[in-house]
Amino acid sequence: MKISCPKCNASGTIPDHEVPESGRFISCPRCNEGFTITKPRSGADVYLVDTCSSCSYSTFGEETFSTCPKCGISVKTFVERQREEQLQKRNQELLGRKLNNVDTSTPPPEDTPTPVADFIENLHPVNLISWSVAAAAVIIIGFGLWGIIGYDTAAIQARLLEERDEQVTGIVVFFQYGLLQWIKLMYGLTALAVSVLFFKRLKSGLNAMSILLRVTIVLVPVLYGAAFVQWIIAPIAHTVRGYLIEFLNVLFMSALVGVPLYLLERFLHERKITSIVKL
Repeated sequence: MKISCPKCNASGTIPDHEVPESGRFISCPRCNEGFTITKPRSGADVYLVDTCSSCSYSTFGEETFSTCPKCGISVKTFVERQREEQLQKRNQELLGRKLNNVDTSTPPPEDTPTPVADFIENLHPVNLISWSVAAAAVIIIGFGLWGIIGYDTAAIQARLLEERDEQVTGIVVFFQYGLLQWIKLMYGLTALAVSVLFFKRLKSGLNAMSILLRVTIVLVPVLYGAAFVQWIIAPIAHTVRGYLIEFLNVLFMSALVGVPLYLLERFLHERKITSIVKL
C-alpha cells in the first residue's frame, strides 16, 4: 500500500501484510514526523472467523473477528502468508523436478523411508552409543558366565595350598577369585538394560547411561588396584621393577578407559543428545 507523510508529503510504499488491522505507527525517514497508517477498509470483509488459525482461539459462538484478540494476528495476513508459503513450496518442487529431469505431469511422490535414510538415521549418536554399550555388555556377560562356569573352589584351594603351604578357606577363595566373575555378570546385565533404555531415547535411559559411565570410570581403577594389592600379598618374589610396572599398569588402564568414557559422559549432555530425549 502507498503511504504519504502528512508534514513533508514524502511518499513511499509498505507491504500490506506488515500493517495490522489496528494500524501501525511509523516515523518519516525525511522529517522524522510520526504518524499512524491504517489499511483502507473494503466493502465486504471475507476474513471474519470465529476460530484463530494460528493459536486456535475460539469465541465458541456467533461472534467473529478479523484480528485475533488473543495472539493479535490478522486473519487476512495469516491466510495470505500461508498462500505465499504454499506457492513458494510448489515452485521449489517444480524447479527441483525440472533440474532432475522428472516428468512434471506426475504428482510428487510422498515421503517414504529409503534404505539410505534408514542407514543415516541409524548412524545417530544415540544409536551408535547404544549399540556400542550393548556389544560391550554382551562381551562382559560372556566373560562373567565363563568365569562362573569354570570356577572350582576345591581346585583353587589345592593350587593355593601348593603355593602358600597353608589352607585357605572357601570364603577367602570366593572373594579373591569368584566374586569378580559375578561382578562382571551383574555389570554386563545392567549395562545391557541401560543400553536398551537409552536406545528408546528415554530420559531415564540418559540418566542411567550417565551414571553407568561414571561408575565404570571409578570401577576400572578400583579393580586394577585390587589386583595390584593381591599381587603384593601373593607369596612370590617382588622387585622394585615389578612394583613400578604394576603401578604404571594401573594408571595406564585407568586412563585408557577413563578418559574416553569421561568425554563420552560429557557428550551426553550436549543438545544433539538431549534434544531428542523423551520426558
